[in-house]
Amino acid sequence: MKKMTVFFSLLVISIIMVLSIIMVSSAAAAYNTQVTPTIIPTTSSSPTFSTTAATPSSPTSPVTPPPSLTSPSTVATPSIATTPSVSSTPFTVTTPSISSTPSTVTTPITPTTYSVPQSFDFGKNYYNVYGSPDISATIIGSNEFDRGQKATLNIDLMNRGKLLGFKDVRTPNGANEIFAAQTEMKLESAIVDANGIVASLFADPGSPVEVKSISQQLGSIKSGQNSIAPAKFDIEINKKAKAGEYNLYLNLSYDYQKNVQVTNANATAQTYDVNHWYGMMAQNQTLKIKVKSQADFEIVNTTGSLHPGGNSIIEITIKNTGENEARNVKAIVNPSDPLSTTDGMAFLSTIMPGSTAVAKIKVKADSETIPKAYGIDTVLKYETPEGDIKYSDILQATVEVKDAGLFQKLFGWI
Repeated sequence: MKKMTVFFSLLVISIIMVLSIIMVSSAAAAYNTQVTPTIIPTTSSSPTFSTTAATPSSPTSPVTPPPSLTSPSTVATPSIATTPSVSSTPFTVTTPSISSTPSTVTTPITPTTYSVPQSFDFGKNYYNVYGSPDISATIIGSNEFDRGQKATLNIDLMNRGKLLGFKDVRTPNGANEIFAAQTEMKLESAIVDANGIVASLFADPGSPVEVKSISQQLGSIKSGQNSIAPAKFDIEINKKAKAGEYNLYLNLSYDYQKNVQVTNANATAQTYDVNHWYGMMAQNQTLKIKVKSQADFEIVNTTGSLHPGGNSIIEITIKNTGENEARNVKAIVNPSDPLSTTDGMAFLSTIMPGSTAVAKIKVKADSETIPKAYGIDTVLKYETPEGDIKYSDILQATVEVKDAGLFQKLFGWI
């Protein structure tokens, strides 16, 4: 009896397990029969476009206009991009490499205001032309100046820009396109013209040469031509300037034509539309001016003093601080009131560079002179080694008028 009970219990458990397996299988089958939706991309999704450059090894890049040439001395042929599958996609262009550097440093600048015009379609371009303006500057007249001199620098500008070459990028087809290609080639030659030139001049920090003028607008210069009028800059040489050469830096900026596109050409009517793409160029050129060697003077010492109503010999020691000797030197003195002199000039002969000479002048003080320091203006007249007569700047010697002592008040001057 006990065995039968165990048997029936095992049978019931087996039946329950079989039913459970059947229910799970049915549920899985039912789940697998549900419809799974298929996602289909719509036409509104952004398509992906690819452009292939002429050189397969060069990776494609974002929107980049054709490069400007940084050096007019070498013709470099860039890789021309193929037409993309969608007209709104711009070209990918390989930048040409320039191996040589011109004597005048030219730095191309393409600010955002000079980006490719929206109307410009490179797919309709027939030629790429290579070249650029190249402005050289020359000081008109002498570049030598004296210490303390104020002068106006006249600087002539010449455009030495050259057309270096061109490359076909599209073959014209039909009379209208041939006319458009011929017209484009003529207009492309203006790539070497400089337009709207702005010039500014600077000196080194701490230089004894000071530029007084501001920037100037000089108009346009076609290739092979000079500026209509020279650039004029006022300068001043410091009185303490040492003899020698000093640099001035001429900065030029101007527009130039990067590319031209001719559209809607009609060969029969000889009409067309044209799009211009302009860029900006900056050039820097160093100009040299020379401060001439010359004699220069300063008063290094004054001895002697005066009392009201008296006179005395005042000794003025003068040093040649310049580079050249001064010959036949004469000291011309002019005391300020209430001082006076009967010896208005002292002869000093030759003063070599670094040497000193003493001018002895008899000076009288008025009896009403107030005791204090007074100035004696002194100018040196001298002859240069070349025989030219020169005058120094006004130098000032200081002489002291002292209060009269008891002896002078009682007995006067003996």
